[in-house]
Amino acid sequence: MSSSTRILDVKNFYVAYGYGEDAVQAVTDVSFTLEKGHVLGVAGESGSGKSTLVYGLTRLLRAPGVITGGDVTLRLQSPDGERDFDMLAASDADIRAVRWSHVSIVMQSALNALNPMRKIGKEFDEVLRTHDPKSTKAQRRERSEELLGLVKLAPDRLQRFPHELSGGQRQRVMIAMALALQPELVIMDEPTTALDVVTQREIVSELHDLREKLGFALIFITHDLSLLVELADDIMVMYAGRIVERAPALDLYRAPRHPYTLGLMDSFPPLQGERQVMTGIPGTPPNLKNLPTGCAFHPRCPYAMDRCRTEEPELMSLDNGERLVACWLHDPSSSAAVPVALRHSPHGDQQEQS
Repeated sequence: MSSSTRILDVKNFYVAYGYGEDAVQAVTDVSFTLEKGHVLGVAGESGSGKSTLVYGLTRLLRAPGVITGGDVTLRLQSPDGERDFDMLAASDADIRAVRWSHVSIVMQSALNALNPMRKIGKEFDEVLRTHDPKSTKAQRRERSEELLGLVKLAPDRLQRFPHELSGGQRQRVMIAMALALQPELVIMDEPTTALDVVTQREIVSELHDLREKLGFALIFITHDLSLLVELADDIMVMYAGRIVERAPALDLYRAPRHPYTLGLMDSFPPLQGERQVMTGIPGTPPNLKNLPTGCAFHPRCPYAMDRCRTEEPELMSLDNGERLVACWLHDPSSSAAVPVALRHSPHGDQQEQS
């Protein structure tokens, strides 16, 4: 990937909660790049570090969250050309200028993100007026209606309070607000979690169309891998604050290489095909303050070897460099054969039939 195609470059990123000996490492040594116009899905259970990662990248962490290392570079677009922006070294004023205009974020709960005492139109007006003080009220109203149209909402929704809208409508409002200033990067933190399956699919379909139309890059966080296959170009799976697998979306869906990724896949029933027993992942996510030695996933892994209990695996390249996996099963020096389930998955057949 050439530097000219990148919109975001993250290197060796660390986030902790607390200070000194009491600090809990929530994100550890995360590195990735995102191309312009592409969608990166980030998946994992609650507590895997997904939300902490993106709030850290955008400098939205609340105390006691602390960025303890790494580099985050955002490539900004402007009439004068492109320039690299250091997200971690920038002043608070510079960060505020970049948020919404260049990178925006859609929070988990739209009902909590919107002010219950203000009509939707007031929310849009404030965002547009703050970043363009010279705009007139009529211009801001016209732009607000245009934005609602992008997410298939009628203009009269501007006169409604948040509680007067359905969950799906509130989420569409938040997406429209995130697109208000035409950012190059949009981050969505589990935006469909509280919605029914039909509404989830509608929003994913609309996001796909909006991405094609407007050209923004997207980071989409969820625990539902099946949802990401419909939207993402690449998927990054996190466990205990680390990346354990990254691959093109369809490749990962057809044949997950990490046992944790396979467990996530098996936690959701297929929409087509024969009935099958749901297995999921045994046990619970680890305590980040007291992680197991070796691979953090080994206490829950059905394929764990002695080496997994003592040595922490690094990300290794598979599939001609298309995939990264942190699992000793794929180490060329491993004496154990890679299980069939981690070389082939029936999920691929179901995806192609649907």
